[in-house]
Amino acid sequence: MKVALAVAALSLVQPAHSWYPFECCSDQDCEPISDAVEVPGGYQTHGIFVPMAKVRPSQDGRYHWCHRGGYVFCFFAPLAG
Repeated sequence: MKVALAVAALSLVQPAHSWYPFECCSDQDCEPISDAVEVPGGYQTHGIFVPMAKVRPSQDGRYHWCHRGGYVFCFFAPLAG
């Protein structure tokens, strides 16, 4: 019974990589960030400009990016509303 409850509780926790699209990170290279700023035409974070073409809606209301080095594969931003 305790094991079943533990498994059920763990199934409610959705790690971030479970919702990142495969084409963005291949289950790596993605992480939440807290210092993104919206600028004309996109976002600025960690000294890198991310154009709106790479911005997707975040599923947890936080900023995330998928990157390797200075190249950004995808960027996730909270929906305005």
